[in-house]
Amino acid sequence: MGVTNLWQILSRVQQHKPLSSLKGQTVAIDLSIWVCENQCVKQMQGVVTRPYLRNLYFRISCLLQLGINLIFAVEGEAPDLKHETMSRRQEVQYPGKRKGPPNKKKSRSHFNAKLRECCEMLDYLGVPYIQSKGEAEALCGLLNAAGIVDGCITNDGDVFLYGAKTVFRNFSVTSKDPQVEIYSICDIEQKLDLNREKMVALALLVGCDYVPKGVPGVGIEKASKLLAGYIDVSPLRRFKSWKRLSDAECLDAIEVQIKRKAALVSDFPQKKIIDEFMIPKDRLPSRGFKWARPKLVQLQTFSLNKLEWPEEYTQDKVLPLITLWDMTDIAKGELHGHLVPYRIMKARVRHGIPSVEVEWHKQADDKICQTDYYVTIEDRELFSQCFGHLVEEFELEAAKKKSKSKGNFINI
Repeated sequence: MGVTNLWQILSRVQQHKPLSSLKGQTVAIDLSIWVCENQCVKQMQGVVTRPYLRNLYFRISCLLQLGINLIFAVEGEAPDLKHETMSRRQEVQYPGKRKGPPNKKKSRSHFNAKLRECCEMLDYLGVPYIQSKGEAEALCGLLNAAGIVDGCITNDGDVFLYGAKTVFRNFSVTSKDPQVEIYSICDIEQKLDLNREKMVALALLVGCDYVPKGVPGVGIEKASKLLAGYIDVSPLRRFKSWKRLSDAECLDAIEVQIKRKAALVSDFPQKKIIDEFMIPKDRLPSRGFKWARPKLVQLQTFSLNKLEWPEEYTQDKVLPLITLWDMTDIAKGELHGHLVPYRIMKARVRHGIPSVEVEWHKQADDKICQTDYYVTIEDRELFSQCFGHLVEEFELEAAKKKSKSKGNFINI
């Protein structure tokens, strides 16, 4: 996926950091990548109902609770350039099902249906998303280049060719200490002498989704050496000049070899591919995107129908997101429309963070919960910021119990 062997090259500037280091940042996420990842996990097929929705929920829940702001980019119409790659992937996923020439609409109908289900879940979770006119990673790159988001969560290296500045890759929410790989365009330019245009040039030479074979006979090593020799030279302009350039005018023997091989590719350098990467199809959004309050009742119905989750299970999973949203809203000065805490039950420690177990009065429209209260575990610092009086009452009561306990001992 993406430029052949690009991640191998970029591994030299890879940084490993805790996923929690992204707290406070806004990230764009290529929704399609997450859906595709689950289609390839055979262990989940036939065992978990709609694994792409399950994966989407738990990843979102983890990221939101880490204080990371999310904007999803939804795939639009795939470029005609990508038909060969799409057809090949479809054959791998559904061997023997495709006969005759590839049908773009038919091949993507099932995938688009999954995307629509994911968007419905995003609506109920209150997580914003933007529909792209083309590739989702192109929109992610555009948002990052414009500074609307701080980085992109994707495993597709093409996002750099679309203008991304920072990419977060290979994270997991299942480990006790989740980490993430971070790649910065500043490091790539300074340490590897690769900029956006050079990466587009690399895609033309070694292959990408739009030209899988690149220039036959040109590998990553030779291509890298060629581009390293282009100092203060536009590689794409240089490629365009090759047809009228003699061997004697080439920089070195490597350029001569690659120029001769490229001459056998009739349309090299392919203008359509260059335009795909360098000319945005999407416009920047005219409004800001913020996380809205999750809708518990709608999520319970949706999860029951799509994931076969009992309503009580969905309630337990969604309530921490609702209370987090409410307390974040209260911390901003908003005082209405939130859950109301009844009392702190006990002090807790969750993931090494001081926390409190809290009872909340349930929502008025909740017909599922059989008790009068919800129970969640909350970050003590945030809860204290919003409901300091309850923390003071809890601490005072705890002190009284401790004092009373000591008074029961008789000194001899």
